[in-house]
Amino acid sequence: MKKWTKIGIIVLGLFLLLFIGLNIFIKSYLSGDRLKAMILPRAESLTGRKVSLEDIRVSLFKGVVAKGLSVKEVDGQKDFFKMKEFVLSYRLLPLLKKQLVISKIEILSPSVTIVKDRHGKYNFSGITERGSQKPSKPAEPGKQGLPISISADRLFVQNGQLKFVDEGKALPDVSGVFDMEFVGSVEKDGTPKMKSGQISVKEIKVILKGAEIKTTGKIDMDDRTILANLRTVIEKNSIDLTATVKDYLKAPEIVANLHAKDLDLDKLMGIGGEEKAPQKAASKEPAQQKEKPSRQTKGDIDKKLKASGQVKVDVAKYQGYTIKDLSVNYKYIDGVLKVEPLGLRFSGGEVYNTEGNLGGKLQFAGARVQETLKGDANLKLGKGIIKDSQIFNAISSLTGIQALKDPVVDQGSFHFDIKEEKVLIDGFISSALFRLSPKGYLGFDQKLDIPAELKLSPELSKSLSRELTKMKFMTDDQGWAVLPLKIKGTTEKPSVTLDTEGLVKQIVPDLTREIEKRLFQKKKSSK
Repeated sequence: MKKWTKIGIIVLGLFLLLFIGLNIFIKSYLSGDRLKAMILPRAESLTGRKVSLEDIRVSLFKGVVAKGLSVKEVDGQKDFFKMKEFVLSYRLLPLLKKQLVISKIEILSPSVTIVKDRHGKYNFSGITERGSQKPSKPAEPGKQGLPISISADRLFVQNGQLKFVDEGKALPDVSGVFDMEFVGSVEKDGTPKMKSGQISVKEIKVILKGAEIKTTGKIDMDDRTILANLRTVIEKNSIDLTATVKDYLKAPEIVANLHAKDLDLDKLMGIGGEEKAPQKAASKEPAQQKEKPSRQTKGDIDKKLKASGQVKVDVAKYQGYTIKDLSVNYKYIDGVLKVEPLGLRFSGGEVYNTEGNLGGKLQFAGARVQETLKGDANLKLGKGIIKDSQIFNAISSLTGIQALKDPVVDQGSFHFDIKEEKVLIDGFISSALFRLSPKGYLGFDQKLDIPAELKLSPELSKSLSRELTKMKFMTDDQGWAVLPLKIKGTTEKPSVTLDTEGLVKQIVPDLTREIEKRLFQKKKSSK
C-alpha cells in the first residue's frame, strides 16, 4: 500500500512540475508586455487611430485574457470601438513550437458608435480608406513577433452594442443590443466556413419621427439557411415575423410571414410617410465621381431573389374604418411582386360610413411601382351614409337636390381594373331614391375622367332645380329620370357637369320616336 502511495505522490509531483513548467514556458513567450507590444502597434497601423489596452494576461487553461480594449475617434478622445474583455483560447501543442494558434474567441460587451456627419461622411471612413491602401511592408528579419494563426472554430459575442447617429437627421437614430455565437472552421486556404450561428436580438431600437420602434427575437443560421423569429413593436402596434431564407449566399429564397393582432394604420403610415428633404445650398466643391457599378447589378440580384409568404392582420384601424381579417398572399419572382389573393372586411369610415368586403389581386415590378402596377379588385358595399364627399357635394350643387349631399345608400358594387397608371371604375351605388353608376378612369395623378349615369326616383325628381326641370330627360320604365353626368377635375377638386353628348344620345331616340309617331298619325288621318 505504501508503494502505491509513493507512486501516486511521484505522479502527482510530475504533473505539478509539468504544470509549473508549462505555465512558466507560456508566460515567457506570452507575457502581457510582449503581447501588448505585438498587438497595439499593429492595431494602430491598421486603423490609423489611437488604440489602448488596459490589461492583458495569459492563463494556462483560460487562454489570453485582454481587458479594456478601445479604438479612439480621430480626435483621440471619444471611443469609436471598445470592449470590456475578450478571451483567446489557444492550442497548447503548437505553442510548444512557438506558434500561437487561436481556437476560440470570446468577446464581452463590445460596443461601436457609428456617426454620419452633416457632410455625409462616416466616422469609420478613415479606417476603410486606410485599409484599401497598399499593404505595409513586411517586418524585417529578426523583428517579427510570435507567429499567429487564427483557426477559431467558435466565436462568442456577449452583450454587443451598436449605435448609429446621423447628425444631418436624414436617417433615424438606431441602437442595438445582441448576443452572438458562431461555430465553424477554417479551410486550408484560410477561408472561414460557418457551420452554425445564432444571434439573440435583445433589442434594436429605432427613433423615427419621434416614434420608438423596438425589435427583439432570435436568428439561427447555418452555411445555407437562416431562420428568423422577430417581434417589432411600434408604439402600441406589435408585428410578428417568421422567416426562412435558403441559399442566402448565392440565390436567396425567402419565405416570410407577418402577423399582427391589432394595428393603427393611420399612425404607422404617419411614421413611414415621406418628408421633404431640406434644400442644400449649392456647393462650390467639385462634384464627386460616381462609384463604378459592381459586377453584380441590382437586376442580377432581383433575378436570383425569390420570396413568398403571407401577411395577416386580425384588426386594423384606418381613416375611421375598422378592417378585419386582412389577408395577403405574395410572391416575388424575377423582379415582379404578385399579390394574390388580397382580401379583407371593413366597417365604419369617415367619408363613407358603411360595411363591406374587398378582394382582388395586384402585381408590379421592383421599384417601378407606378409604371408597372396592374391588377383588379371587387368591392361590395352594404348600407351606409356618405358624408363630406366632394363628388356628391358637386352632384347636389348641380341638381339642387339637398338629399344627395349626404346620401343614404342601401348597397353598392364596384369593379376596379388597374393598368397603364389608371384605375378603371365600373359599378354602382343605390338607394330607394337614387342610383349612381360611374364608368370611367381615375389616374394615378388623381385626375378624374368618369362618365356616370344618375337615376332619380319620381319623388326625388321633384326636387330638381328649375334650370334642370326645363330640360327633357329620358325616363326608364319605372318613371325614374336619367341624368348623364361627367365627373372631371381631381379627387380633391372634382367637377360634375351634365354630359351634353349623353343627353343628345338620350333625346335623339325620343325625338325620333315622337316624329315617327306623329307622321304615322298624320298619314293615318289623311286616309
